[in-house]
This record gives sequence, C-alpha cells and structure tokens, in this order.
Amino acid sequence: MDPGTGIGVTQLTSYPTPAAHLLYDWPSVTPDNRILLFSQREARRDAPWDLFRVDSDGLNLFQLTEHGDRAERGGYYGRPAARLTLDGKRVMVARGHQLVSVDVETGDVEELFSLNGVVPGEFAVGSMHLSSVDDVIYLACAGPGGRETLRVDLGSEEVLRLEMDGMLSCCDPTGPRLVVSMGTVEWDTALREDGSRIIINRGDLRERWLTDEFGERIERLCPEIFAHSTLLGCRLAVQGCGLPPERCIWLVERGEEPQRLAEGPYFWHSGASWDGEWIAADTNWPNEGIQLVHVPTGNYSTLCQSGASQDHYEFGHPHPLLSRDGGLCVFRSDRTGVPQIYVAHVTEDFKRMVAGGELAEGGGA
Repeated sequence: MDPGTGIGVTQLTSYPTPAAHLLYDWPSVTPDNRILLFSQREARRDAPWDLFRVDSDGLNLFQLTEHGDRAERGGYYGRPAARLTLDGKRVMVARGHQLVSVDVETGDVEELFSLNGVVPGEFAVGSMHLSSVDDVIYLACAGPGGRETLRVDLGSEEVLRLEMDGMLSCCDPTGPRLVVSMGTVEWDTALREDGSRIIINRGDLRERWLTDEFGERIERLCPEIFAHSTLLGCRLAVQGCGLPPERCIWLVERGEEPQRLAEGPYFWHSGASWDGEWIAADTNWPNEGIQLVHVPTGNYSTLCQSGASQDHYEFGHPHPLLSRDGGLCVFRSDRTGVPQIYVAHVTEDFKRMVAGGELAEGGGA
C-alpha cells in the first residue's frame, strides 16, 4: 500500500534480473484486467529477453517464449518488439527477422511471416504498430543505413517500404491512417552543468502529421511540442508531456490548437487508458510520484510513489501504463536495486475524487 495515498500496490516480479513491461503507448493488459504481459531475462551476460504473463494479483507467472541463446539486436533496449492484440488473446512479436503470434493462455507460437530478404540483414526491428486494418502491421526498422518503415500485410504477404520523411508515431485506431513525426531522430549525449550526461536528439523533428496508411500526408496536427507522447487511447488525439521547460500535458485533437490539459509538476512519460478518460504520468525534476489525470476535467492527483531511481537509463524510468478502464496502473521501479514490475490498483472511489477535484494537487488547466 502506498503510504501517502493508500492505494494498493503489488510487486509482480522479483527474480534478481531486470523485468520490463511492454511499451506504455499501447494496451498490454487483457480487457478483463486479469493478465498483463512483460519481458524478463535470465542471470547471464547477453541473455535473451523472453515474454511472460502474470495475473494482476501477482499469481500464475508463466513464461510464454524461449528465444534462444542471445539477446535481440533490435527491439527496445534489446527486448523484442511485441504488441498485445486488442482482444487480449495473442501477442504479435518480431524476433530477429521473423514475425510470430504467441497465444497468451498457452504460449503456443505460430510463425506468421519471414522478413528475410525484406529487412536488410544489418537492420533490426525497433518497434511494431498494429493497424486498424486486420492483418496489417507496421515495423520501424533501423540499421547502419538509417531508418525504414515497412507496411506488412500478413494476408496478402505484401510488404511496402514507406517514404514519409519522418518517424511513425502510432496508427490511428479510428481508421487506416498514421500519425507521423516529420523530420529525423539522431540520438546523442550532452553534458549537463553538473557533469552528468543526458540523451538528446540532435535531429530535426518539426511537426506532427496525419497521413494515409501508405504515408502520404493528409493534414498537419501540431508542431513537435512533446518530450514523450502517445495516443489518447482509442481516439484520434495525441496526449503527451511537454518539452522542457513546459510543465504540462498537451492534448492535441484533430483540427484544434494544442491544449494544456494539466499543468504543475514536470510530467515525464504518460500513458492513457484505452477509453481515453484517464492518463497516468510519472514526474521528474523533482520526482513527485505517478500522477493520475482525469481527461474531461484536467484534474489530477498523486496515485503513488514509484520508488524508481529516475536515473537516465531506461530501466530507472517508471513508464506508467493504464489498463483499458484505468483500473490498473502498471509501472517499473528499481527500488530494490533491480528493475521489477509493479501494479497500482486504482479504486473507483479514488477515480471519483480525482475527477471531482477533491484531492489536493491539481485542477484543470
């Protein structure tokens, strides 16, 4: 239980090697809030990351994949790109140059598509996005020659390379469209005044655009105002934390000017519930805990403290994600010295008090 808010928090993993939940920009909790997906590796150098499932009460831990001897070259910090289907029954996984589907209940693996000869050998799949079109997925690949975005139709086995002058941010869940950050990403490091290093983008991200499913521009959504952003659940709207020195969560609706949804602490990484009513955001500089934001009102309050180091390596970041209804908030913390997965159980009473502005931290912007 969080000592400040009384919210129940369950530690889901405890093996003495890092665990990490799936990316917070897409649901990775089943629709009934029973099961969540995460990655974990064994205790040896260059060990692979495998997918696991666990019940939201911490019981029934089950290993879904066994990837072999070595860590993945692509993915997110070595974790294979993976997405839970919206029905909660399968996980789509890009492992090396192979696309597979993993049954959430049994772990049965179905090979779907080989990327050999499609993705250059030196390239690796960095991220995966599920389209609103059945059997169509998008793969963001990177290698020595730069970046490529592929549209893969599993039904027809057709692969298209998209030329869109930017980086795929997400797929529009309301239609066969894409949200694209126009410009380039070139990761580098810089020194702070205190001598510590920070990861920065020396590229030129300029604007956020809506395109058709093949990357052709339709309309401009907004300037590139986000430090980190995701879709607002199942809606064609983008929410995200402002670039410093902004201390807000921006909300961008199609055809509207960006709106400061909530202001106060420095919101760092934010994920939305699939119904679009709630946002969970961690905070930094200083760390004020994970905040729960009610989208219709902009009211927010501290949900719990993550206990994470907040260090500038990815495993020290909480990266909160919400279940479809906002009832579960999954986050990572290295409070024990090893990154583990935790879940905060958000009660209906707590949500009611946040929505009504009955708690102290913040009212609508």
